[in-house]
Amino acid sequence: MKPPRTGSVAERHPGSRQRIAFLAVLVVALTASFQTSPAQAHYDGSGQLYAQMEVRPYSYNSLWQTAIDQALYNWNATPTPAYISKYSNSGSSITATSYTDTWYGLYQRCGDNCYYIKLNSRTLSRDASNFSNFVTSTTVHEYGHALNLAHNSITSIMNSSRNRNTMTTPQQHDIDDVNAYY
Repeated sequence: MKPPRTGSVAERHPGSRQRIAFLAVLVVALTASFQTSPAQAHYDGSGQLYAQMEVRPYSYNSLWQTAIDQALYNWNATPTPAYISKYSNSGSSITATSYTDTWYGLYQRCGDNCYYIKLNSRTLSRDASNFSNFVTSTTVHEYGHALNLAHNSITSIMNSSRNRNTMTTPQQHDIDDVNAYY
């Protein structure tokens, strides 16, 4: 028969107190990291190779021109590598015209440094209560695709159900995703 154990675990096993303290700190740190970890990233790699893009200058009436220019500014003002400039020899373009389709905007990749953004004037005019904001929101969203962002269901310019009349800028999640991708 074994004699009964005497003394604490730490007394019977030298160094165990330090191991227990280390494990306790590790558990607290892991728990905190799970509580503060960012939301899942939403990018798909179908956009442009670089976050700095050029687009052929466009010329529309002031209602469209101002709203589209604001969209470029809204991305350029983010703390990301995204920068969109106008360049007359660019192969990329933004077109606003009436399409029979139901979408508001469409991004199409035509190469590593080439894209087309189409804005559907028919659906935008039909559904907007604030036309300028609606166009800006749609253009910012399409540039999100050019920056490799995918649709999501959170507070984001990439949420297809967002209020286009009020949300006109990339949200923090969009900024984080662009920074993570590039």
